[in-house]
Amino acid sequence: MNLSLQTFIRFGCYFYFLVILVKTAWISDDAAITLRTVLNFTHGFGPTFNVDERVQAYTHPLWFLLLSLGTLIFKNVYVSTFVLSLLASIASVGLLLGKFTKNIPAAILMLLALTLSKAFIDFSTSGLENPLSHLLSITIILLAIRLEEAPEKNLTLFFLCCSLLYLNRADLILVILPLAMLVLIQNLKDKKRLMKSLLIAVIPIIAWTGFSLYYYGFMFPNTAYAKLGTGIPQSELFVQGFRYILHSLDRDPLTLFWIALGLLLGARGSAIHKALAAGIGLYIVYIISVGGDFMEGRFFTVPFFVASVMIAKALLNRLDKEYTAYMTVALLAFGIFSLQPNIFSGFDYSHVKIYNDGIADERGFYSQGYGLLAAPKSTFARPEWTIGDDRYQAEMICRSLGRESCTLQFSAKVKVRCGFLGFFSVHDGPGTHYIDTCALADPLLARLPAKYDPNWRIGHFHRELPAGYLESIKFNDNRIQDPKLRAYYEVIRTITRGSLNSRERIMQILKINFMPSSLLK
Repeated sequence: MNLSLQTFIRFGCYFYFLVILVKTAWISDDAAITLRTVLNFTHGFGPTFNVDERVQAYTHPLWFLLLSLGTLIFKNVYVSTFVLSLLASIASVGLLLGKFTKNIPAAILMLLALTLSKAFIDFSTSGLENPLSHLLSITIILLAIRLEEAPEKNLTLFFLCCSLLYLNRADLILVILPLAMLVLIQNLKDKKRLMKSLLIAVIPIIAWTGFSLYYYGFMFPNTAYAKLGTGIPQSELFVQGFRYILHSLDRDPLTLFWIALGLLLGARGSAIHKALAAGIGLYIVYIISVGGDFMEGRFFTVPFFVASVMIAKALLNRLDKEYTAYMTVALLAFGIFSLQPNIFSGFDYSHVKIYNDGIADERGFYSQGYGLLAAPKSTFARPEWTIGDDRYQAEMICRSLGRESCTLQFSAKVKVRCGFLGFFSVHDGPGTHYIDTCALADPLLARLPAKYDPNWRIGHFHRELPAGYLESIKFNDNRIQDPKLRAYYEVIRTITRGSLNSRERIMQILKINFMPSSLLK
């Protein structure tokens, strides 16, 4: 096959992938929680979910910053979300096919696997951080391979990309942790160069953690505190984690088949492949331990993509014509005969069922209302992001900046909900304060145990509102009735609503983060 024909076929593969992406592109409600924060940030209210309260309601700082930059460029948060998701996904697949598939049959087989994986296609858009995680993961793997070939180069960049992956989603550090340890061990001979690379690479993490501690008052996202304080027994989370795997096995068997194949090949491969297989194994154990997720397939996309690298190098590039045919049949069997193959799902795709295990097909749930091609044209119009009444706006902006001169007394617009929080809050604009009873965006509720329900749903751990809490938010005054909780909430209020640089706020930040027991006395 001549070079021009190979190039034409490869570009055809990229175009086919783009068509699938555009056809299935959508935005999830969880992503809309971040989009509300992006809108507040880009309109001068600060990087907060509610403008009167400094709370980090997103888990992906790097993705949040990119979305914010994109929104400033494109002037529309939805356009920014779709463009960045599509670009990151195309770049990731371009690197995978261009750097890891040596011939056309291997490239076509890989493309077939990618487009038949429901999880991978669903979360190659969605507005969540997955596309950037895929891009960072494959970049890290490429840099690790280059380090083997030229140890004197790319070491700082390798660890820097690991740092960026952590900032994009902290728990994904497990996937590349064994690989990072391998690279570290391989470069121990030149300790000075290694230490310099590590110190440079850790700067983004230190910078963001420092900013988060200063601005939000806490080192980690509010979502982390909300999910750590669920009160659900670990044994039940383990059971739910296995249900998450079984759910994907039923709905999207190709994804788990591909991950299992990658683990098998990786365990028998090079040192880098063994490290990648170990990282995938660590992350799968983590997924089980936290109970998985309510979005089917979301947590499997990075393991799937990393497994694709190992499969390409260890298997697809070595197949002869006969075994290429066998692999094609296997992929079609796992992919096309799954319940919702992507290549057949059209613009009318919809699947709004929430299964007994609490897991849902989120793209099926939201594609008709927030799919790129399916939604009404007005859906993705540029949001009008103003609070409204001048007096009300002045006070809300004053609060968002944490100034002490906020003395106006008024009744804030307050709504309470868990579920559909993202789009409802975006549609209502910045003038409404949302109390999130699932605690993802609420600083007090995130630190209270969830109300135990034997039929609890993963990702939706409801908290009961303390008596007086609604009034406290509405009138910006601590009216909680329980004395101990009122004292604790006063600390939270000082941190999230007080003047940024006040001595009292700084002291409370230090106490709650480093001496939490002192607040209970």
